[in-house]
Amino acid sequence: MRERTFTTFQVAEVCGVYPSTVINWVKQEQMPAFRTPGGHRRILESNLLAFLQKYKFPIPDWLALGKRRVLVVEDDAAQGQLLLRALKRAAPELDVRWLKDGVEAIFAIAKEAPDLVILDVFMPSVDGGHVLKTIRESHATAKTRVIGMSGKRLTGDKAEEFDKLTDAFFSKPFDVKALCEKAVKLLRTQSSAPKAVKTR
Repeated sequence: MRERTFTTFQVAEVCGVYPSTVINWVKQEQMPAFRTPGGHRRILESNLLAFLQKYKFPIPDWLALGKRRVLVVEDDAAQGQLLLRALKRAAPELDVRWLKDGVEAIFAIAKEAPDLVILDVFMPSVDGGHVLKTIRESHATAKTRVIGMSGKRLTGDKAEEFDKLTDAFFSKPFDVKALCEKAVKLLRTQSSAPKAVKTR
């Protein structure tokens, strides 16, 4: 996928300054930029993010998250559609997919590692526990965040498993807004060390 580019006007809007200020940053080589064949300045998304981080500008969610890939794995159609819509409202830039069961999830994860999985525990055929182990045991999904959810109380090994190997857990019924906020927060802090299966 081609990296997004921004005009000096768009960068100015993100930073809350005048476009002339952005042009000065470019001239002073504080912000890398290139010129189009028509002579217009363009700033790569990665360079803009690096600049914002370096000078401690607030980074809007739509820019920080980019096209992060999120999978909602939920066999209940109403719940799955609700989460799908809520996540897209909370962060329109996210690439969100709803999958109806664990089998679909395992195939989708193997095809392309997601950044976040919102995972129901109890599902027919392949349950959330198997999907969770698949995520945590694969090097390809080492940085994938996982939010578990369940309408039933977890006990024994299942409770321990989801406590240790997920980044957050929500019991149904839950506050959808709170779950979306947690999802965005996890995606923003994805560079920190994720959880992983311990090997003996």
